Amino acid sequence: MESTLADKFLKFLDSVIENTITDIHISSGSSPYVRVSNRDVKPIEEFGALTYAQVIDLIIYMNPHIDQEKIEHITTGIAFIYEYKWTRFRANVSKNNDGIAVAMRTIKKNTPTAEWVGLSENVLKLLEEDRGLILVTGGTGSGKTTTVIAMIDYLNKTRHKHIITIEDPVEYIIKNNQSLVHQKQVGRDVVSFEQAIRDAMREDPDVIVVGEMRDQETIAAVLTLAETGHLVISTLHTNDVVQAFDRLIYAFPATMQSQIRIQLALVVCAIIGQIILPKKDETGNIVAREVFLNNDSSRNLIMEWNITHLYSVMETWKQDGQIMMQDALTTLHKKELISGKTLMQHVKDPQRLKDYLIKMRQEQAEKAAQK
Repeated sequence: MESTLADKFLKFLDSVIENTITDIHISSGSSPYVRVSNRDVKPIEEFGALTYAQVIDLIIYMNPHIDQEKIEHITTGIAFIYEYKWTRFRANVSKNNDGIAVAMRTIKKNTPTAEWVGLSENVLKLLEEDRGLILVTGGTGSGKTTTVIAMIDYLNKTRHKHIITIEDPVEYIIKNNQSLVHQKQVGRDVVSFEQAIRDAMREDPDVIVVGEMRDQETIAAVLTLAETGHLVISTLHTNDVVQAFDRLIYAFPATMQSQIRIQLALVVCAIIGQIILPKKDETGNIVAREVFLNNDSSRNLIMEWNITHLYSVMETWKQDGQIMMQDALTTLHKKELISGKTLMQHVKDPQRLKDYLIKMRQEQAEKAAQK
């Protein structure tokens, strides 16, 4: 790569680090775009438009293990970590209208902690389990990885366990504390998630973290692992509890779904669904979390495939720590952490939203009368 382009790129990264930019978007045919604190993306026009060849050069510059042929024949995203001046970036390469695009996310220097990401006592209590499956779900950019790393950090500080992580790529480097932590990167240390899970079963683990349950083979391997007396933590790209079960079941052919339903009913400990929301004071973002805790009532619904009734179970067993997303949202609104507009955009049940707003107005009227 020409030295002038390399110098310009590194100077650009200096600015990214200095201004705490969260995301970078590099595409052939345009200037780079950046996102600050998860708000709007903006072009860096002074950088100038990048050609197709220049984007490929930048990718190879950041990761010399990737060659031009692999980039040009990409079918699924290529993920890797790039480190510059003690700052790590998670990069993902993809095709884009016959061009090449690179999305880069700045990884925070400090390992996320349970306190920093706001994990509740009920969620932390789940980590005391010795077996079963804990799923963290949400859309792209919802902070799933950050939440999982905070869980690992909590286990590492509080329990004497052997923790194996299988990631693509490894974002945060976790040093041993009370626990022994071995991190494996797909494509570097292991061939695939599925093979890594099979290998991990022979390595005396207590806790196995699988970066993402992407396909039938990985899901099947994770369920088997959770059945055999291990605590498994993983992520799933879905928006809520019902979608999570749908995604897991329908990854398998119809002839296997009855068996998978039984496995899920028995091994799932909890599903934690989350979304990222802008704070009302515009100082950043905040996470809203839905927490589904599996119990005898929900196990029966899963086995019988009446999962649309899972929210009724969550409503009934709120005292045990179940949290529905709409309740998480109204709690944040009541604390004035999110705006009314944000609340209305995300609450799915219009009647529940109406009831909440009526109650809020009544409480505000009572406070005004007391003054």
